[in-house]
Amino acid sequence: MYTFSYVALNDKGRKMRGELMAEHELDLEMRLKDIGLDLISWREKKEKHAGLFARIKIKDMIVFCLHMEQLDRAGVPLHDALADARDATDSAKLKDILTSVSESVKTGTMLSEAMAQHPSVFNDVFVGLVAAGEKTGNLNESFHNLSNHMKWNNDLRRKVKKAVTYPIVLVVVLTAVISLMMLYVVPKMIDFILAQGFEIPWHTQLLVDFSALFSEYWYVFIITPPLLIISYLMARRTSETFAYFTDKITLRIPVIGATSRKIALARFAGFFGIMYKSGIDILDALQAGANVAGNRVIKESIEMARRSVTEGNKLTDSLRLSSQFPNLVIRMFKVGEDSGNLNEALENINFFYDREVNDAVDAVVALIQPMLMIIMGTMIFWIIAAVFGPLYDSFSKMDF
Repeated sequence: MYTFSYVALNDKGRKMRGELMAEHELDLEMRLKDIGLDLISWREKKEKHAGLFARIKIKDMIVFCLHMEQLDRAGVPLHDALADARDATDSAKLKDILTSVSESVKTGTMLSEAMAQHPSVFNDVFVGLVAAGEKTGNLNESFHNLSNHMKWNNDLRRKVKKAVTYPIVLVVVLTAVISLMMLYVVPKMIDFILAQGFEIPWHTQLLVDFSALFSEYWYVFIITPPLLIISYLMARRTSETFAYFTDKITLRIPVIGATSRKIALARFAGFFGIMYKSGIDILDALQAGANVAGNRVIKESIEMARRSVTEGNKLTDSLRLSSQFPNLVIRMFKVGEDSGNLNEALENINFFYDREVNDAVDAVVALIQPMLMIIMGTMIFWIIAAVFGPLYDSFSKMDF
C-alpha cells in the first residue's frame, strides 16, 4: 500500500484535496469513485526515513503508548494497531522502527520480542512491562502505566529545565558583561589611574593583575568551563567508579543533595509501583526500579534490598538495611505489606513524592537565584570599588 496525495472533483464540481492509501493509481481512482469523487491529479507521498543521528522525543513515545492503549481497549487487532500508530507518529525514526516491529508481529513474533530487537528505543523495562501485559492479557494497562510514567518523567524534566534556565542565562550574561569590562573598560580606567600616579590599594592591584591575566589569556577563561563540563560528562560515562563517587558527593551537597535523593527515590517508587501493578514480581520490580533511579548510590541500596528479599526477608526489613530510604516511606511499605494491599501503599508513596519533588525543586530554585545575584553584585562592587576608590581618595586629599 502507498500513500497518495490527490486532487479530485465532487458531485458539485468543487475541488477536493486529501490523502488516501491505495495499491496503485487505478486502485486510487476506484477508491475515490466509491466515495463520489473524480480523480484529477495525484502524487505518491514519499515516506521520510530517519537520518543517522535522528532521535525519538519522549513526546512521541508518550503518544505511541496512548495510541496503543486506546486501540487495544477498542479491540483493534495488534498488527492493525501498530500500523495505525506507525502512520500517526511524526517521528521518522519511530516510524521506521514500528514498521519493523509490525512486520515481525505479522510473522507470529510476540510484541515484546519484536520490541526487544530495538533496545535503543524499547529498553528492558519497557519490554518487561509489555511482556507482563501479554501474559495477563491486559496490554492496554501496560501501555497506560508506561505513558503515565513517561509523562511524570517529562514533567519532572521540564520543571528542572525551567528551574535551571534562568540561572544559566544569568551566568552567561554575567560572564559576557565581566568579559567586556575586563577586556575594554577596566584596562582604560586602570591606565588612567596609573598615569595620574594615584596610590593603588590592594583590591585595585588585584583587579589590575586579573585584568592583565584575562586580557592575555581570555580564550582560556572562555574555553575552560565547557571543556570541564564535557570532561566531567565523559568521565561519568567511561568510569563507573568516578560516576559513583560524584553521585555520592552530590547527595551530600546541602539542599541539592536532598533534592537529588528525592528525585531518585521518586523514580524508583514510581516505576516499582508500575511494575508491581502490572503483575511483575517484587524482585524484577526492584531491579527495574533500581535501573531508573538515576543515582548509583541509591541504585546500590535498592540492589542490596533486592538481595535481602531474595534470601527470604521481608521487603520492609530489606529497605531498612540502607539509610537512603526515609522512615515515612518505609512505614508506608510496611502498612501495605502487612495489610496485603501494597498497590494502595505504592500510590500513597507516589503521591508523597510528587509533592516532595515539587517542593524540593522550588527550594533549589529559590536558593540558586539569590546566590547568583549575590555573586554578580559582588563582582560589580569589586570592579567599581577598585576603579573609583583611588579616584575618590585622590580627590578627597586635594585642597581647594
